[in-house]
Amino acid sequence: MIESKYIVGNSKEIENIFKKFEISKPNLIISSPPYYDVLNYEDNKKQIGFGQGSYDEYLNDVVNVFQECYNLSHEDATFWLIVDTFKKEGETITLPFDINSEFKRRFNKNTWKLKEIIIWDKEKNLPWNGKGKFKNQYEYVLFYSKNESFKFNIDKVREINDLKKWWKKYPERYNPDGKAPSNIWEFTTPLRGWGNGKQNHLCPFPFPLIEKIISISSNEDDIIFDPFAGSGSVLAIAKQMKRNSIGIDINKNYYKIFMKEVRFGAEQYWNKRIIELAKIKNQIINFKKTNENLRKQKTINYISKYLNTINNCKNIYLAINSTSNKIKLYLLRKRSKQIIDIRDDKLTDLIRQTKIDVEIIIISKNNLFEKLKETKLYKYHFDKFYFYTASTQFERIIKNKDFENYFYSNICMKI
Repeated sequence: MIESKYIVGNSKEIENIFKKFEISKPNLIISSPPYYDVLNYEDNKKQIGFGQGSYDEYLNDVVNVFQECYNLSHEDATFWLIVDTFKKEGETITLPFDINSEFKRRFNKNTWKLKEIIIWDKEKNLPWNGKGKFKNQYEYVLFYSKNESFKFNIDKVREINDLKKWWKKYPERYNPDGKAPSNIWEFTTPLRGWGNGKQNHLCPFPFPLIEKIISISSNEDDIIFDPFAGSGSVLAIAKQMKRNSIGIDINKNYYKIFMKEVRFGAEQYWNKRIIELAKIKNQIINFKKTNENLRKQKTINYISKYLNTINNCKNIYLAINSTSNKIKLYLLRKRSKQIIDIRDDKLTDLIRQTKIDVEIIIISKNNLFEKLKETKLYKYHFDKFYFYTASTQFERIIKNKDFENYFYSNICMKI
């Protein structure tokens, strides 16, 4: 049974809290620290950040909490720290990089290893700006691992919705399973809370951001932990994604928001999201098949043009699809002898990139007719291998004298 536990407590006492509630080692930590003397979380006297005497004292407390997460976590654990710089007395405080420097200075190699820095483009944000300060539209997401055994399920977050216009001309440049995400993520901050029109938490995580991190760095039944749980967005989405979760926060009001609003907001989000994910899965399956066929078509196209050149004559080329990465190219014999050496550097490099295995078969008209007399074929111009100009049968190809700039294939494509 999936458990979601929100504990009202002080994150400075993580070790004692873990012992008291018999919490198992987390596989994934997702968190954002309270900001030094910037945001006041419900006037709690024990909070980290607001009202602390010095930045060094604050930084020490934050690093101690995250280092304790390291000590208590599973060996395959990852830590995603969502954190921003901030202004203090007219100066920019580089909190993300100060935290990272403190990890190394104080704990040497026995601490979190920084794997990647992601820019979270929030698109919209509260319009804070002034002299020497632009509107702040992004935050940092620091991706850490405990060691090299960490989970990295990148295939679960591949995308096909923003492919560039030339994907059909250069299919070999695209992964058939979709495009891997870059290190710039665009997610709008939920400035209006979770459905009641109020902003109840000053730094809420958008559900899609949490979903993406959980997808990449955990599997079902894993344990996810947030030492500064706040509104509890991490816990709420983790439960919907069938992960166990634990959160700690010092403010009772945030616990109430979590129980009354955030859990139900996450459920509503996920009910819509699972429908979207099913559509995306089908889209990727279709894209994978299309990309595979485009690779085959491009390979056949280049080989056909090349053989025409080295044989100094025009031939009829007919491609018949085979298994996932194989295709047969029938070359209708026009002369008694044909050269079929395709060890040209440019052509060899293309075939290597497309990862298509082509079997070239020189064959007579009669033998080819027996093989293809019932096969529907599609006519492709050499400069447009992704868009057929007509459908036809083998006997019509033989009779048609206009074949010099075309090849024929049983793959139907019109992109």
